[in-house]
Amino acid sequence: MRTGIFWKCVAEECEDEKIYNYKGLCRSCTEYGEGNNVVTPINRVKVFESGEVMPSIGKNMPQPITRQDFVNHRRSQKRLTKKQIAALEAAHKHTQAGYTANPDEHIHTEDCEHNHAEIMEIGESLGEEE
Repeated sequence: MRTGIFWKCVAEECEDEKIYNYKGLCRSCTEYGEGNNVVTPINRVKVFESGEVMPSIGKNMPQPITRQDFVNHRRSQKRLTKKQIAALEAAHKHTQAGYTANPDEHIHTEDCEHNHAEIMEIGESLGEEE
């Protein structure tokens, strides 16, 4: 049983049906000039052991991630400093209902039980109406 990579000429008019263990040029399809110089080279292509052509890797195939890709990705990500994280946590806590920096200060909600007359509605004027 043969294992490994195999090569075969797949040109339309090729008479050579043999499967080779090495790449090279197809000797029956390649055109030679004076002094055995190659004029038109015809390369063999990769095939399976059965003789079917192996699919080539196209642009849509994923590329392996290299060390440099990993390093570039890590460098491009912006990380927050400890002060920025603390500021975000404080802002998040402040947005929670009933929390203020001063524990004696009250945040007015519809559920609180005191007079809401001091709360000004949006669009209400501070001065006298004209």
